[in-house]
Amino acid sequence: MRIELQTKALGKIEISQKQLICFPEGLLGFEDYRYFALVEENEDTPFKWLQSSEDSNLAFIVTQPELFVPDYEPLILESELSIIKIDHIKEGVILAILNVPSNDPMKMTANLQGPIVINPKLLLGKQCISLNENHLVKTNVFEKVSSLEKV
Repeated sequence: MRIELQTKALGKIEISQKQLICFPEGLLGFEDYRYFALVEENEDTPFKWLQSSEDSNLAFIVTQPELFVPDYEPLILESELSIIKIDHIKEGVILAILNVPSNDPMKMTANLQGPIVINPKLLLGKQCISLNENHLVKTNVFEKVSSLEKV
């Protein structure tokens, strides 16, 4: 089934109902918003929009953190994962919210301390807190990519 969605970045679009993810607790700081769609502008980019279906102005740019931190595996409490009905982090799809300064996109940061974990089978999501103290709220994406290219 297809539904119409008003988005912040792409205007009015149609999505599959399978793109709608329920966040039972909302996102940190946005607890009142429970339904988000994972939307991509095109297949060639590693970035997607996590767009609220309840507020067209609420959207986050997200990406897979493994693209710039290949060994990224957040340390998440089982009690947090149980909310989205998975037993281990590897059962979920992990995304990081990006912050892209409009005046300097090269200073883009990723929130590795607060990853979004999605149960792809049940379309349930949760923003978790990684207990790994190396996972920062603001990790510079391009610095990580540059260090990978030097290896």
